[in-house]
Amino acid sequence: ALGTKYYGAVDTVLKPGTVTICRLAEYNGEFKILITKGEIVEMNGELSTRAGSWAWVRVKDLDRLYRKLVEEGFINHASMIHGDYVEPTRQACTLLNIKVIEV
Repeated sequence: ALGTKYYGAVDTVLKPGTVTICRLAEYNGEFKILITKGEIVEMNGELSTRAGSWAWVRVKDLDRLYRKLVEEGFINHASMIHGDYVEPTRQACTLLNIKVIEV
């Protein structure tokens, strides 16, 4: 619940804005990464009973994102950072020989 004290966690709604979402996976010695861009939407004072940081994120094509998650075998947890880092992430993965799945 909001207001509960946690060690090493922040209990808040994340700020609105552009975000980059990634999930790196390794299967049989081969690495691949799912990369997509989204936008955290304004919460307008909506409260949550969830513990930790959270936000609603709008993506361009949610159906395609879900399809790629399932088809490529990615699990549902990912990393997210404020800003558009799709291109530099793609470039780094190309140099590191990591297969890029971009949605």
